[in-house]
Parts: sequence; C-alpha cells; structure tokens
Amino acid sequence: MKIKCIIKVTITIVATTLLSGCLVLPLKQMDEDRSLYWCPPLLNCASTEASTFVHKIDSFELTMEYDQAWPIIKDSVRKLDRTNIQVEYHGYLYAKSHSSTMKFIDYFEVLYVSETKSLNVRSSSLLGIWDMGVNRSRTESLRTMLIKSGAIK
Repeated sequence: MKIKCIIKVTITIVATTLLSGCLVLPLKQMDEDRSLYWCPPLLNCASTEASTFVHKIDSFELTMEYDQAWPIIKDSVRKLDRTNIQVEYHGYLYAKSHSSTMKFIDYFEVLYVSETKSLNVRSSSLLGIWDMGVNRSRTESLRTMLIKSGAIK
C-alpha cells in the first residue's frame, strides 16, 4: 500500500513539473516596470528582451511613426492564427493564442518603446516545458507581416 502511494505522489510531481509553465498577466497601464523581459527557465517562451539565447529573438525596429504603425501592428496581431487581443491601450497589446490540436493557451504581448522607436514582443506558453518552437514561430510570423507592411525593418 505504501508503494502505491509513493508511486501516485511521484506521478503527480512529474506530471505537475511537465505541465508547469507561466501565467502571464497583462501589463497595467500605470505599471512602472514596462518590460517583457521575463521568460521562465523552460523552452516555451520567446522575447525580444530575454537575456538567454534560448529565449532571445531579434528586435522589431519601426520604420514609421507610432501613429501610423500601431494600426498595422494591431491588424497583424489579429491575423495571427487562433489569436485574440484581450487587452489594448496606447502602445500595448495583450493577446491569447490557442494551439490547434490541444487548445493550449499561449500569451502574446507587444509593447511599444518610444525611446528606441521599437517594439518589445513576447510569446509564452501557459503549460509545458517545451513548445516545439511555436512561440518563436508566432513572433517570426508577426515579424514577417510587419516587414511586408513596411512597419518594421
């Protein structure tokens, strides 16, 4: 009986570890720390502000003024597969994406940085240790759309 209990506890711990991820809440408009740098120490996140090579993606540099670029950015995020914008305010978008098969939730954020005229972008999974490159691919899809539209270089 003790062995069965130990096995159940072990399975629960392993399952919890494998499904662990990161809950990403939207930035509040008045937050002083306006960054998207944080990625969990798992292979399920991609960010322009990340410091580790497994999470880091190239920056998004605007080629036009914010007022002209922002509608294009919003429209491009809306066009990402299975992605819906949940929160939006001046210079910030928070969206949720759902995987095609298991309907897992990923968080997608875009933050305009006026000092550098660039966008910080982060895509992160709620569950799982490894996302098979889905979050990185989502950020690169956005990059492709924005380059084609002329909003970034």
